[in-house]
Amino acid sequence: MPYLPYEEPGITQILPLASFLLLLNGTRYIFDRLLYCGIIGEILIGVIWGLPVGGTAWLSQGTQVAIQAFGYLGLISLVFEGGLSTDLALMRKTAYMSISVATVGLCMPIALSFILLSLPFSSSVGTAYPSPLAAFSAGASLCSTSLGTTFAILSSANLQQTRVGVVLVGAALMDDVVGLVMVNIVTTLGGGGTAGWPIARPIVASFGLLLVTLTFVAFVLKPIWAWLVASFGRGVDVSATQPNLIGTLRKTTTNLVHQIPHLNFILSTAVLVIFVTIASFIDASVLFAAFIAGGVVNSLQNITTSEDSAESTSNEMSLKMYEKYYKPAMNFILVPFFFASIGFSIPITKMFAGSIVWKGIIYSLLMIMAKGFVSSVIYFDYFMSMLRNRKPGSRHKAKDLPPNFQLQPAPDPQLRVLDREAPTRPPHLIAVLVGSAMVARGEIGFLIASLSQSSGTLTLRLQNGSDVGSLGEEIFLVIIWAVALCTITGPLGVGFLVRRLRQGNKCAAWL
Repeated sequence: MPYLPYEEPGITQILPLASFLLLLNGTRYIFDRLLYCGIIGEILIGVIWGLPVGGTAWLSQGTQVAIQAFGYLGLISLVFEGGLSTDLALMRKTAYMSISVATVGLCMPIALSFILLSLPFSSSVGTAYPSPLAAFSAGASLCSTSLGTTFAILSSANLQQTRVGVVLVGAALMDDVVGLVMVNIVTTLGGGGTAGWPIARPIVASFGLLLVTLTFVAFVLKPIWAWLVASFGRGVDVSATQPNLIGTLRKTTTNLVHQIPHLNFILSTAVLVIFVTIASFIDASVLFAAFIAGGVVNSLQNITTSEDSAESTSNEMSLKMYEKYYKPAMNFILVPFFFASIGFSIPITKMFAGSIVWKGIIYSLLMIMAKGFVSSVIYFDYFMSMLRNRKPGSRHKAKDLPPNFQLQPAPDPQLRVLDREAPTRPPHLIAVLVGSAMVARGEIGFLIASLSQSSGTLTLRLQNGSDVGSLGEEIFLVIIWAVALCTITGPLGVGFLVRRLRQGNKCAAWL
């Protein structure tokens, strides 16, 4: 039958879906007010209403798959917002710091995952231990940072346009690209292959897309866009300067363009769709492409607003468009669906076997420490700044310190305490904030863990060095413990720190 017959949904479908939507927004509101991490409530609702606990009693499996798809659409839009709101000039200035944070955050989880080699697992032939390949696969699952969670954390804490926020965005984007590389590495190793190009293709495609975009925007798109703005901009009386056929046609075209409703939204969304489609076809990171699309729209908007009042900025114009057209659906449907879909992926009913719990908790603590170690980058930058600016024979003054990690004047006056305190004392609060924000894993972690299990890389090895085959299930659950706890504890840590920030002078104890 080449069509879908319309059938009125029954009350057994309407009530669970309505309660699901209401509870997602209600729990987010409560958790945001208490801990500034509403995404935790949405994940918990996903666990209860989805397959892990509720099975298909509340939501059918087809409905959960649809929610997962809409949630990923929300993730793409969330990253697009990050590109619109990020100060690209500040991102260039802090690129070295983002690279340092991302590198430490990638290497430490893989390095500490080899401690798994000492954890015993039972097998049909006795006690065995994870192989180095299994330890690497576990580290690959935990090396990425959840990009959607990072943007949600920064948005709830109102830190998007601070130096700390920009550094976190850059580091999370790099982690996302490397996470795609890890997906290919795991599947290639699981299939017994060692080909270099399939492994390197995502990172080459992603950064190739960035380089091509920078060149195309600078030398082709910006000049064309500037000409279009000059030719068809509002307030241009072309008939007065060119009273001929060309001037009349241009005036007519200008009026038609101005009569197109919602043109800003249409063009911005077209840019997003084009970049996401290209990234999908060339095997690049879709989320990285969404961020680039936001940056392109932001850059072109700067040309459009160049002749406006000084109070109007490209970021403000772009964000106004986003808030008008994207925000309502994002805040109450798409973003909650995304975090609920993470809850769908947590096999909580299988995670509480005695032999799994203690291993999962130990590994989770190791992975929290691994990402938290990025705080050392902040201290290193701080002390290097002190050494560069200390003059021999003179006492160092706080004003001589370049506040590389001092927060920009925040929109929230209660957060400006860091502007006063950060340059004069070691940046403990900033270091802990960066480390906590990088802890959260998410969608890519679950993806790599699932691929590791299905591809057979989670293998066991006896003490004599012989393999006993793939255990899969138990090591997989240990990895899921770490991904789930990190996804929860990261936002909780940031929420606690932001709560301290909003207490004003009490923050001095942290600095």
